[in-house]
Amino acid sequence: MKNLLEKIKVLHPKKMPKKWLVITGIALAIVIAIVLVTLFGRNHQQEEQILTAVADTGDVEVIISGTGMIEPNASYEVTALVKGEIIEAPFEEGTVVEKGDLLYRIDTADVENSIERSKLSLERSQDTYNQNMDDISKLSVRSKESGNITALHVKKGDKVSAGSKIADVVNSHQLILKIPFISEHAEQISTGETAEITLQSGGGTLYGTVSRISSGELVSEAGIIVKNVEIEVENPGNILEGDTATAIVGEVSCNDLGSFSYPGSDTVTAEVSGEVEEVYVMEGDYVSAGSVLVKLSSTSLEQNGKSSSLSLREAQLSLENQYEQLENYNITSPINGTVIQKNSKQGDILDNTNNTKVMATIADMSKILFEMSVDELDISKIKVGQTAVITADALEDKVFSGYVETVSVIGTSSNGVTTYPVTVVVNEPEGLIPGMNVSADIIVEKKENVVRIPASALMRGNQVAVQLKDGEKAPEKVPADGGEMPKNSKMMMNTAPDGFKLVKVKVGLSNEDYVEIMEGISEGDVVKVTAEDAPSASIFQNMGAMPQGMPSGGMPSGGMPGSGMPGGR
Repeated sequence: MKNLLEKIKVLHPKKMPKKWLVITGIALAIVIAIVLVTLFGRNHQQEEQILTAVADTGDVEVIISGTGMIEPNASYEVTALVKGEIIEAPFEEGTVVEKGDLLYRIDTADVENSIERSKLSLERSQDTYNQNMDDISKLSVRSKESGNITALHVKKGDKVSAGSKIADVVNSHQLILKIPFISEHAEQISTGETAEITLQSGGGTLYGTVSRISSGELVSEAGIIVKNVEIEVENPGNILEGDTATAIVGEVSCNDLGSFSYPGSDTVTAEVSGEVEEVYVMEGDYVSAGSVLVKLSSTSLEQNGKSSSLSLREAQLSLENQYEQLENYNITSPINGTVIQKNSKQGDILDNTNNTKVMATIADMSKILFEMSVDELDISKIKVGQTAVITADALEDKVFSGYVETVSVIGTSSNGVTTYPVTVVVNEPEGLIPGMNVSADIIVEKKENVVRIPASALMRGNQVAVQLKDGEKAPEKVPADGGEMPKNSKMMMNTAPDGFKLVKVKVGLSNEDYVEIMEGISEGDVVKVTAEDAPSASIFQNMGAMPQGMPSGGMPSGGMPGSGMPGGR
């Protein structure tokens, strides 16, 4: 048009009369009109271009997408609990280990010295404890001999010191007759022989048994060499300690008189200090060897016993702890897995500056998984066991399959939007390693072998523009809702271009690409679709009620049919 105006200007370089100006203006207006009509016609012809698609049979899937980072099923960071030089580290990154396999051996010189010190401390504590327990046991005063209580020297409440007399015990039922025999005659006597005893007091004759013959010799007052012989005798009841008698053993007679004594006489004394808490006997009672005569009490001894018991237990625990520490010098794998990182090696020194660092990382690679975040509007659609299609940025030519393992009920809110973590397990993760970024499409709903049309073919009121078949006439236009057209109605209507008709359809599952057609269209029908580059706003102007099967409260993850807006894919 600019060129045309320039040409007109050239044709009239001089000033023209007024009527010619009018004629020229009219001619110019006509030319401009012709140009505009030509341009409008060309654009209109472009707008009249119709895109079509054929209804086919295929699958319709609703997909929720997300991203995540590959992680092992479990991982363990190995750290040291002790200090020292690493003297062995028999593994490398990539080594497959089993639970209990040796990872690091650390020099045990320090802990072995500590164990030796703990043993000495335990021994001292044990000695102290034993001594205190022995002293406490002596609070129960016992008779060392069997016999009768001839004298009791204490009563309840008395305070006694170590060495104080408690009681006298005499075994008067047995007697020992010690009597001299000429040495050469004594050689003819044997222990166990029967001896005939004659009491000097006129009490008659008794019989006893030779129990001992002295190995040494003595010189009697008469200057004769003799040996003493001891004879055990049952006391008939009338013999007292100090009474005298003679004896004949076989055909050998004694050299002089012998005297009787009680073999079990004992003066019982206290071995520790204390207060008499209880007296269990009285004078005249017969007691057996080991019987408790008196019970003493001593606060100091009891406190010492308790203290030594605690000290002994502490020493035992200290030694046990040292032995447990010894186990920490051999660091083993806590799980079956693969070494994915090794930070410490043989010869390294663990001290206060680095003994808490991660020495190695073991990963359980038996199961590879990742976590993706799902919007609160979609989380109810995710179920355990649903299939996932997985791709990795680092492995462009590979597609992996997986499944939903867990769906968390604990969400995280940010900017008014709540998301929930979903864990996805990769079935055959060959090539995937921890740290790789992946994308996943979780198939939340799927229908196979259904009649479907492109999502952009669906118009407001679930209507579709279907191409007329040969010989078929176009029906009259109807409102978008399919009802009767009221008179003077200004209701917005869907329109079908020449050669097409509007068909009311029943829709099922849908995503951003396809809509399932349950009724109204058959496989092979040709339908009008929206241009791929059509702006979203104009598409929304042609949309009516949402298709059947769409959830209330928002668009499905697959997107609104015909909207051109992305959904879960």
